[in-house]
Amino acid sequence: MAITPKERQIRKVIKQVIEDMKNVGTYRPQFDRTVRTYAEMSYDYKILMRQFEESNDQFIEEYTNKSGATNAMTTAIYSEIKMIRKEMVSYESILGLTPAGLKKINKEMDQTKKKSSNLAKALSQLGT
Repeated sequence: MAITPKERQIRKVIKQVIEDMKNVGTYRPQFDRTVRTYAEMSYDYKILMRQFEESNDQFIEEYTNKSGATNAMTTAIYSEIKMIRKEMVSYESILGLTPAGLKKINKEMDQTKKKSSNLAKALSQLGT
């Protein structure tokens, strides 16, 4: 079965994210599904940005409500772009690819190491 262009782009993002995670020390194979979801979001974001650029970067449009009043509102494409950006930053943080996310993961890893070393110390004292 041939790989679609979409799948090829998603795999490229997956590869880059895993490499970035390895560089900061946060990669675990258990994160692969989360990385895949992030890569798919990244692909969708790219499509939305292309559509946004084709609309001449229009982020406000006018609409007329039931009572006949005309108002300005954010375009659907721009609203989706804003939403997906927030989700992508959230995923980047979860994966340790933002400063705050990396700090949180490192703190949790340090606490886990301290707990396990205290347990190991207590167990070793029981053996003597």
